[in-house]
Amino acid sequence: MERLEMLYIGAVCRATALKQKAVDFWKSEKGVSNIVATIILLLIVVLIIGVFWDQLSTWLSKMMNNIFNSSYDNSSLESGISINN
Repeated sequence: MERLEMLYIGAVCRATALKQKAVDFWKSEKGVSNIVATIILLLIVVLIIGVFWDQLSTWLSKMMNNIFNSSYDNSSLESGISINN
């Protein structure tokens, strides 16, 4: 019985210390507002991407097709300026 009592007292002491540390952490608020603000900003960015995903994917597809499926045409450069006047 004495062993069980010692375990109980130790557990209660650790729980009380943990509770006090948690209370002190929430009272100090050092850095907590920065963390919360960062998480909120990340959630807003993810939400915006989720809402506009169809438009973004269409736009990105068009941009990639313009970049990779285009050929260089210099005919407008040749006809515009003549160096040999």
